[in-house]
Amino acid sequence: MLLLLVVVSACGIRPTDPIPGLEAPSGPVENTSPALYWVSEGRVVAVNRPQGSLSGYDVVALLAQGPTAAEQNRGLTTEVPFDAAPATVDRVANGLDVSISTDVSLLSKAAVQQIVCTLLGIQAVGTVNLRGGGHSLEFIKCA
Repeated sequence: MLLLLVVVSACGIRPTDPIPGLEAPSGPVENTSPALYWVSEGRVVAVNRPQGSLSGYDVVALLAQGPTAAEQNRGLTTEVPFDAAPATVDRVANGLDVSISTDVSLLSKAAVQQIVCTLLGIQAVGTVNLRGGGHSLEFIKCA
């Protein structure tokens, strides 16, 4: 019986010291102090939204809804059409692939820059490929 107890309790694994690993990654995954880009006097300008972080999925919907009342009082508008949302955002080798619910060939230059600059402000990943309505705009940067 004693032999059976010894055999069962001795599994053959010996204790070891902890194995050191690499340091944990640091830094934000996304911009925790996001800026949305609005149109002011024909130019696209950044406006901080310090109340929380944004994901790429939120951006097009927020831009399509337009600025807050306080932002509108400052003369800010949007050129992103209301029917641009919902959108999908996927990470690809060169940056982001963004599919919106409207034809991208009908977007104004300012609307394209609003979307691209806001997305790249959240995740600085290279360029944006914007697709919708059977058309695409490739390798766009924030200008």
